[in-house]
Amino acid sequence: MNALLKSLERTSLLVGAALIASAGFAWVGGVAHSRSAVADFEQIKEMAVPAADQRTWSEQRKAAYQHALSREAGDTLAILRIESAGIEVPVFDSTSKTALNRGSGHVAGTALPGTRGNTAIAGHRDGFFRGLKNISVGAEIQLATLHGQQRFRVSEILIVDPLDVSVLDPADETMITLITCYPFYFVGPAPERFIVRATLI
Repeated sequence: MNALLKSLERTSLLVGAALIASAGFAWVGGVAHSRSAVADFEQIKEMAVPAADQRTWSEQRKAAYQHALSREAGDTLAILRIESAGIEVPVFDSTSKTALNRGSGHVAGTALPGTRGNTAIAGHRDGFFRGLKNISVGAEIQLATLHGQQRFRVSEILIVDPLDVSVLDPADETMITLITCYPFYFVGPAPERFIVRATLI
C-alpha cells in the first residue's frame, strides 16, 4: 500500500510539475506575443508620423488639423497610401470630428482594415482626401496594417446621394471603399458623396 501511495504521489508531482511548466511556457509565450504586437502597433504609428502635405488644403482644414493634433483621435488601424493622388494618411478606428481632422476614419460596421470584406474609409474633401479628385480607374492603393501590406486596384468611381449607403454593403471579396464629400470645391456642406472602390490585387 505504501509503495502504491508513493507511486501515486510521484505521479501527481510529475503531472503538477508538467502543468506548471506548461502554464509557464504559455505565459512567456503570451508576454512575447503581446510585446511583439505592441512593437508592431508602435511601428504602424510611426509610419503615420510624416507631416501632412497641406498645399491643396483649405485654410479651415489646416486650422482644424493643427487643433486636432493635441487631441486623442483613437487607435491607428492602418496607413493608407495612394501615390498617384499624393495621399498618405493614418486610418483611425473612428470617424469622429477629431479623427477626420487628423487623418481618415474606418466606418463602423464595415470590415476592419486588413481583413476580408468591404472596408470603408472616410476622409475630408478639403483635407487628406482632396487628392482623390485626381484619381482614376486602375490606380493603385496601398493599405498597411498589423497584418501586413495589401495592394488594391481602383475598379470604380461613383458620385452618389448622401443617403445611398449601399456602398457600405458587405462583400465576399477583399475591397476598400473610400468616401468623401463632393464637389471637392464647394462652399458649405457638399450635396453629394464621391466614392472610390478598389479590389485586392
